[in-house]
Amino acid sequence: MKKALPAIAVSAAGLTWLLHAQGLIDASAPSKSTNAATSLSTNRGTPGATTTTSASPTTTQAGTTGPTSATASRTSDGPTIDTRYGPVQVEAVLQGSKLIDVKVLQYPTDRRKSQEINDQALPLLHDQAVSAQSAQIDGVSGATYTSSGYAQSLQAGLDQAK
Repeated sequence: MKKALPAIAVSAAGLTWLLHAQGLIDASAPSKSTNAATSLSTNRGTPGATTTTSASPTTTQAGTTGPTSATASRTSDGPTIDTRYGPVQVEAVLQGSKLIDVKVLQYPTDRRKSQEINDQALPLLHDQAVSAQSAQIDGVSGATYTSSGYAQSLQAGLDQAK
């Protein structure tokens, strides 16, 4: 019995560490990130400016006020797609009919594992979308839910912009 108590304590500590390392438990994480409005600098994978999000697709016009409307860029927010690990929402930035940028408005951040996955996956998804000039992307292995939500939100945003 004297040896059983330390063995149980060590086993419990090891199990706690394992669950924490897998992102299944994280005491410092918020309960749910339903209003994560952090925009991701898609070229670097680091958090950027904060923007407001909307639940339905919207289109806004931005750019020059002169007669050169061909160079004006416009943005179109895709809807928020609820995935297994949290919401995903993107904003398409278009110049004419060309997709020049995709900004991430929401993505799963409530688990450390989700943060790690998305820090790697979102820049890759950005590059795939801009390269393909559409939402027809391959996705990222290990980030299946985020990839699917990203593509769905982007496609709806692109449809709204047309």
